[in-house]
Parts: sequence; C-alpha cells; structure tokens
Amino acid sequence: MIHEHWIQSIFVFIMILFLGGCNLASRKPSVQSPVESEFNYTEGKGDAFLYDVKIYREGKKNSVRLDVYRKNDSLALFARGYLGKGVLKGLAVSDSIVIYFPTENEYFSGKLNELIYKSCAEQDNLEQMLIDLFVMRPVELEYSMADFYVTVLNDKGKKQQFRLESKNCAESARLEYDFKDNRFLLEKIQFSNRDET
Repeated sequence: MIHEHWIQSIFVFIMILFLGGCNLASRKPSVQSPVESEFNYTEGKGDAFLYDVKIYREGKKNSVRLDVYRKNDSLALFARGYLGKGVLKGLAVSDSIVIYFPTENEYFSGKLNELIYKSCAEQDNLEQMLIDLFVMRPVELEYSMADFYVTVLNDKGKKQQFRLESKNCAESARLEYDFKDNRFLLEKIQFSNRDET
C-alpha cells in the first residue's frame, strides 16, 4: 500500500513538473521565403499530386516525397525527405522559376534552363512545358518543342504512356497518364539517360 502511494506521488510530482514547465512561448513570425512571398494564395480550383521520387546515382538511392500543386499557369513544388526534412520549395510560372533550398537557406530565381547544368533545352520554355505536362499529354501541347520529340508508347485506353526525349542530350522521360475526372493526369514520371542510368 505504501509502495503504491509513493508511485502515485511520484507520478503526480512528475506531471506537475511537466505541466508547470509547459507554457505558450511567444514566437516571432518567420520571414517568408522568396517562394512564399511570390505565391499568390487565391481561391479557386487546382490540382494536387503526391509523388514518391527515387533517385539512383552512382549506385546510391535517395528518396523524397514531392508535393505538386497546379493552378492555372503556376506550379508549386515541395520536396521533403521521408523524415520530414525540407529539401526544396519551388514555384514555376510560365516564364520563370523560383526555388528555395531550406537546408542551405539559398534560393534560385530565373529560367529553368539556367539552373540545369549544360541544359539540353536551349530554345524551349521548360517552365510552361513543365506546368502543362501535369494535365496534358505531350501530344496535346499546342506549341512546338524544338529541343524534344515525343514517342507514343501506348495511347489506347485509360492508361497511356509517352517518352519525351531530348534531341541534344541523353536524357529522356517516360510519362504515364491515367484518365480521371474526364481528363488525363500525369501519374508517373521515369527520368533516365539513354544508357538507363
């Protein structure tokens, strides 16, 4: 009985210390990152996508979760590691992109061609193409892609596949679309070199 009384007393004492030590701390509002300050938060209909990204490079595998939000002519990207650590935040509009790297506290603002080392797409507007490919199949794009060509792998049924290849470099992307809500939406992206690395 005395043993039980001590256990209860210790428990109450620990709870008092714990609860007494917890209070609402005053927090300074965080400064908006360049991505957050440029993003226009307006109501309306848009699309949200969640992708599991696996990157194989030099025999090592890295994985991140990629949240993509598309509304009209803008695309917001949020990549985070599986433990929740932010990898990047980005905003693409029809003619430029802003990317913030929270762990380094650095950002890039400009054309996507400038960000990609030795870009293979010198003439194409990669920002607009990136935005459009999330809700249009490559064969539906209404503008010409001077630096890329499209191969139709399967255009029958609700699941369709295309390969988008660079004319100037070894990179290609296999795009898989699924027919949902009366339209084709990008379901899977597989990016590789022609030698499949």
